[in-house]
Amino acid sequence: MTSCAERLRRILAEPLDYVHPQRLSIPTGFDSPDARRVLNQMLLEGLDQQGPWPPTPMTAVAQQWIRQWQQLPYIASLMGAWRLFPQLARGGALLQLPMPLRQFASCRPGPRTSMPLGPSSVPLQQVEAAGFNLLSSFSGRLPLPLFERLSLQFSPHVIGLHAQWPVAEPDTALFILAVQHARLHPNPD
Repeated sequence: MTSCAERLRRILAEPLDYVHPQRLSIPTGFDSPDARRVLNQMLLEGLDQQGPWPPTPMTAVAQQWIRQWQQLPYIASLMGAWRLFPQLARGGALLQLPMPLRQFASCRPGPRTSMPLGPSSVPLQQVEAAGFNLLSSFSGRLPLPLFERLSLQFSPHVIGLHAQWPVAEPDTALFILAVQHARLHPNPD
């Protein structure tokens, strides 16, 4: 098993491993290790996020994020579905979501803070944006370079939708429940 520090290094240095396909498409023939290394370097330079990265203390939340990095978009969708459940249920949009999201949305870990559901967007994109908003609330508990890369895992449209809400308060219990649900019910995509 890879150490937390090694996983963090790979997250910071190899964004091609997780960048959302709507943000960057890699042409055929650029999948060799040398090509990926060069593309990763170009991407980091373009984002002005190249190293070296100073060592930072790891909170429990940061360690969990690093372990679940590839699953964070799915975990965000679970959290967003839970947060938007009342609005999704009222309009019947809940039925447009995959079953694992609907199941998680109906759990009751605590009170929900209302977030308005935009009328013009696809429900799944609203759910992803609400989840991104909830994950963003943990920014103060994470190393900045790690948090800066979170948005690379989401489409530009979802990031734009996220701006409609103020950043929520961190909800560690909801995050842990979403991580557990993601382990038991993996992303259907």
